[in-house]
Amino acid sequence: MAGAVETSEDLRLAYTRLRAAYQQSLRYACDLKSIHDRLQRAFLQSLLGLANALEAKDPYTRGHSERVAGLAQRLACRLGFSPSEARVIAQAGLLHDLGKIGIPESVLRKPGPLTGEEWALMREHPVVGARIVAPLEFFSDGALIIRHHHERQDGSGYPAGLAGGAIPLGARIVAVADVYDALTSERPYRRSLERMEALRRIEAAAERLLDAGIVSAFLRLVTDGCPDAPL
Repeated sequence: MAGAVETSEDLRLAYTRLRAAYQQSLRYACDLKSIHDRLQRAFLQSLLGLANALEAKDPYTRGHSERVAGLAQRLACRLGFSPSEARVIAQAGLLHDLGKIGIPESVLRKPGPLTGEEWALMREHPVVGARIVAPLEFFSDGALIIRHHHERQDGSGYPAGLAGGAIPLGARIVAVADVYDALTSERPYRRSLERMEALRRIEAAAERLLDAGIVSAFLRLVTDGCPDAPL
């Protein structure tokens, strides 16, 4: 009888130790995940800073990504996205041209038409940008936006030739903001357009190149003159 009691007590103590070890392992895992998440978010902030620094070197693109991000965020909010979802779209807007880091400046700033070889280089930048942010597990939606922001409704875009609803919604939002800011900005190969002419071209591109519903919301947003949303 005494032996049975001792065995029962030994089992109880072993179970207590095992449960304590399990709880400690859970705490360690939570701590590691928290550290991992902080490191990933710090990396994202570093990328955002790098994107701004690279863009600031070029007088033709200075401020472009920041403006695209602000427009995309306001547009996402107008379309009913939650604040956190709109923030991811804005961050993707800030990073949408990050992949151009690998393109020679002679191509980026070329004042005339690009050759076929130069266009092939330029078309790689969404893929390169998506690869750079791919290690950020929490930013997978942002990586998709970066990869596909040059896709077009009729399938004529790049890099995957996606069409219509196959294009991620966030990428369609960033595309509208990107095209508008590009049209209204000075570039080495052309003068900027007046605001109304740029809006007319955006509207004309609806259905064929840009999402018609997003274009409609964008036109209302610009007409209303809504203030910038915080990034």
